[in-house]
Amino acid sequence: MLPRVPPQGFSYLAFNSCLRSRPTNSLRFFSHWPRCAQHEEGTRRHKIPLVKRIGDKRSLHSTSPLGAAKDPYQVLGVKKDASQAEIKKTYFSLARKYHPDTNPDKSAQAKFLEIQEAYDILKDEQKRASYDKYGAASQQPGFDPNAFSGFGGRAGGFQDFGAAFGGGGGGASDLFSQLFGAFGNAGPGFGEASTRGADLEATIGISFLEACKGTVRKVNVSPVVNCNTCTGTGLKKGAKRTTCRTCNGSGTRTFVIDSGFRMASTCPECSGAGSSVPLGGECTVCHGAGKLRMKKSVQVDIPAGVEDGMTIRIPKAGDASIRGSGTGDLLVRVNVAPSKVFVRQGANLYHKAKIPLHTALLGGRVRVPTTDGDVDVRVPGGTQQGEEMVLKERGVSSVYGGDKGDLFIAFSVQLPRSLTPRQRELLQAYADDVEGRVPRKETVVDPPSSSSKNPVDHDNGTTSFTHSSPSSGGWTTRTWQKFRRLIGI
Repeated sequence: MLPRVPPQGFSYLAFNSCLRSRPTNSLRFFSHWPRCAQHEEGTRRHKIPLVKRIGDKRSLHSTSPLGAAKDPYQVLGVKKDASQAEIKKTYFSLARKYHPDTNPDKSAQAKFLEIQEAYDILKDEQKRASYDKYGAASQQPGFDPNAFSGFGGRAGGFQDFGAAFGGGGGGASDLFSQLFGAFGNAGPGFGEASTRGADLEATIGISFLEACKGTVRKVNVSPVVNCNTCTGTGLKKGAKRTTCRTCNGSGTRTFVIDSGFRMASTCPECSGAGSSVPLGGECTVCHGAGKLRMKKSVQVDIPAGVEDGMTIRIPKAGDASIRGSGTGDLLVRVNVAPSKVFVRQGANLYHKAKIPLHTALLGGRVRVPTTDGDVDVRVPGGTQQGEEMVLKERGVSSVYGGDKGDLFIAFSVQLPRSLTPRQRELLQAYADDVEGRVPRKETVVDPPSSSSKNPVDHDNGTTSFTHSSPSSGGWTTRTWQKFRRLIGI
């Protein structure tokens, strides 16, 4: 951790004025602790690391620019929407004017170099687009535009600030700690969010019933862990880490864009650690990394009511941090197999029960499945197609708490595809009775010996006999009684 700056050696106003001391379009590249030329010279002369001299008041001066920081559009005198043909024409005109071979002026050579550098940026479409978005910092070695992808434009707004620096949407204090963390007591880097170990991901498949009842599974992962030999230092016994020369121990590389706006990214040389393992001082087991991947089995407790696609977070089961700021988590995605019996909606279950025609008409009992096994339910007579019955608290528990869901039984009446002659006769009699139809009356003349005869006297003095057929009402009654005995009522 870097020493704190004495109160008399730093104030935010002093730092702000320091940034404003340069032209608004200047570029400055520095680590967390800016230094001036005099400080640079003193450091080289006495060979004292910069981090040990931060108590000097002069250490807060801005560094000199590392190259031409002038606007290439202004140098060439073209508009920002100028075409390539216009830029090329203007460049050749200015190059002929200020070329040292044709212009004896001593300042012509410097002007010619400015023109050449400006043209090198604008003639390349990719460099030009990067300059339009990020300014002069985009042309410096080591600039990574992906580190600032969270910003919508040039020095963009703060709506995606947390995404750009790997943190969340914190308040003003979080923003200040990310921008100026090197000047406070936070130490190097951008806080725990940027150095926390990576999260691991795994997938577990379970059955529908296991999702309803809950279960325990194990998943095999290979997280990054500290090397047991060097305890995570990466050093062999007796060796010491050296300060990173790229970032001077800060762990970050910082760019200043336009009006003093600072943008920083993790130092690629030391991965944000601020120091590195010297050559020959590496641990023989981890080869200086300080970390190893180790296979292990992690128990996953899957709660009752888990739904397909849900993710279970297991804290501290991910990769270890490079700088020891926090271990990542294990994220387990749960895939639930579909059920052939139930349909789930939240905590409720739905089942379609098939019942025969006579059960729907007359009532009875039917066996239906539940998550706890099959149960018998009584079907009331006259049940209609699609009618539902609710079994309270026979559903699924919710992972969010609350009461258990219900089981909804929807009845599906099954009609027979074929009938026996007797079934058809009985159903026809039922239909005749329901619709009020009666069999047709017939008049038949039978021999006197085989049928009853009713004498009828006519006016002409003759007598005839008529056959009396059974009454239709008696046949219908007998048929309906047979039908009732057949179906048990």
